[in-house]
Amino acid sequence: MQLTTDSVLLGAWVWAEAAGGVTAGTTGAVAGTVVPQTVLDVGTGCGVLALMMAQRFEQACIHALDIDGQSVSEARENADLSPWPERIRIVEGDFRQCLFSGPYDLVVTNPPYFRLALEPEQERRARARHTGGGSLTHEELLQGVVRVLAADGTFALILPAGQEAGFLSVAITGQNPLYPLRITRVVTGKSSPAAGNVLPTRVLLELTKKQTTPRIETLFLYDATEDKYSQQYINLVKDFYLWA
Repeated sequence: MQLTTDSVLLGAWVWAEAAGGVTAGTTGAVAGTVVPQTVLDVGTGCGVLALMMAQRFEQACIHALDIDGQSVSEARENADLSPWPERIRIVEGDFRQCLFSGPYDLVVTNPPYFRLALEPEQERRARARHTGGGSLTHEELLQGVVRVLAADGTFALILPAGQEAGFLSVAITGQNPLYPLRITRVVTGKSSPAAGNVLPTRVLLELTKKQTTPRIETLFLYDATEDKYSQQYINLVKDFYLWA
């Protein structure tokens, strides 16, 4: 099973307030909610996020969905080999024709996001990583999330930093809006505020149905002065990597 930085970042970051959160560059406040008892992973792939949610939320029931049959088979195998097979259910299907009715306390996704990139040759990879061409669009994703998310639930995802404004605009102006609760901009290069180079490449978002002042944070993956991961990042992912 291949672990991607994006999936691990999202899985460790979502609901990180329970473990102290990400502290650098923080503004705003986070509204208190109930620890998730029901979780939906949209586009689960090999099941990394579903497994992380099962590890982090010990009482939660985890549902996971993917349109690709081969990915579903791999995710089911990984779930069966995990310590939590009885709490993870993985289904093959299209989120636009959602097989789960909810409500869910938490919905997570590492969505297809290469809107402007060239389409890859492999159809399976294209469906997993690109919007358009029959894949799930941001508008369709938000509509589906609103349908299954509990009134006080949280929706969490990771996007390229350049798509933050557009995605939030669609979320806020929809017929059933979702509002940002927490925004963490991720700087993946070896940079720091002191170096004057803090352009993020990813953004982690939590959204809810209730309007509030979002908490805004910055997460640096690397130490500014040494060629190693930052303590921020290590603290966030230490429960999921043996080296951390």
